[in-house]
Amino acid sequence: MKIAVVGGGPAGSRSAELLARLGAEVVLYECRRGWEKPCGGGVPERSIDFCPFLATSLPQRQAISARIYSPRGREARVPLTEPLRIFSRTELNGHLLMRAEGAGARLRASRVTSLRRDGTRWKLTDDAGGQEEAEFLVGADGASGVVRSRVGRHLPPLAQSIGIGYFVEGLTSDEIVVKFFDSLDGYLWIFPRWDHLAVGICGPTGPGRSEALFSELHGFLVDLYGPTILRRLRRYGAQIPSLPASVSVREACLGDGWGLVGDAAGLVDPLTREGIHYALASAEFLSEALAAGHPEQYPSRWEAVFGGELEWAREHKALFFSRRFVEAFTLLADSSPAIQGIVSDLVAGRQSYRSLRRRLSLRAAGSAFSLVARFLSPRSKGESRSHPPRLDAVPALSPCGTTQGARS
Repeated sequence: MKIAVVGGGPAGSRSAELLARLGAEVVLYECRRGWEKPCGGGVPERSIDFCPFLATSLPQRQAISARIYSPRGREARVPLTEPLRIFSRTELNGHLLMRAEGAGARLRASRVTSLRRDGTRWKLTDDAGGQEEAEFLVGADGASGVVRSRVGRHLPPLAQSIGIGYFVEGLTSDEIVVKFFDSLDGYLWIFPRWDHLAVGICGPTGPGRSEALFSELHGFLVDLYGPTILRRLRRYGAQIPSLPASVSVREACLGDGWGLVGDAAGLVDPLTREGIHYALASAEFLSEALAAGHPEQYPSRWEAVFGGELEWAREHKALFFSRRFVEAFTLLADSSPAIQGIVSDLVAGRQSYRSLRRRLSLRAAGSAFSLVARFLSPRSKGESRSHPPRLDAVPALSPCGTTQGARS
């Protein structure tokens, strides 16, 4: 089978690599060799189960702890049992593209400008005037890409959030920071990459939303690190898609002679807005279904593995981001090792949403005891919780970045 993959981000490059290794003739369209993307760059440990090579093949920062700040300013410090691996998206995207080429996928460094179905084959034209034919089309060029706009005309638009923020040059750390706000369906994050901090905030789209989110972001950064932090900022912004409740996964990701993966299908966690794990997983599920000769297995496996999780996330966003829940959860996370274990598993992707309530309930008695013990402790009255996370100045990198990048 000849397959055209449009888009060389994690979902597209990984699809191209796996399909080529499984024996398909693959042409991969991507005009960039590696590029930055506005996100934290965190890859939960469960993603390493899909791509074990990521553990050792790329420069990365391993966050070993997390700080959670509630709307009222409560702070919880949580050790992470499994570190969160954080990558530069430029290096991650470039590396996955290189692996696709190494597996035998043929790269066309151009952008697809038109595509049409001619009988049982797709005909693609790119901005360099090149043309290709393929029996199957994989769309990995995002929610507003040419493939989705062509094959998904019958579908309603994907739900959209906005993610905006900065890269803070020359500073890094060994912990992640998460801050919640009143009346915000979203949160602020600070992720340490190898040579900078990725700082951002996400929330609903709409008139004036970007300015309001930037205001919250600036205020928190200055409160945490002081006003000099603003001198190091490089701005970014992007839309974050997710699948609306009105569209089934089967409709959204598979049709006659085509499949969508990653952001193009809206396969993003609507609660955390995390997408890298789902991009890699969708690439694997689609590739294996095509190799088996049963494309319909792709949405079926997705529903079996992730369907209930993402549906829960979509239905419980209001509860999860409510002030009452966040305040209680932050307070317990600061005082209870059991709740800290749940937070660590959530970061690593080991804790499912569907079993979260039951696990919290089982730990409630012990957590309440820990909370009482904390407030009865003599040191609790004068305890200060206002120390900002420690920041490290980044040393000069070697030309290739590999020697120092191996350090976590």
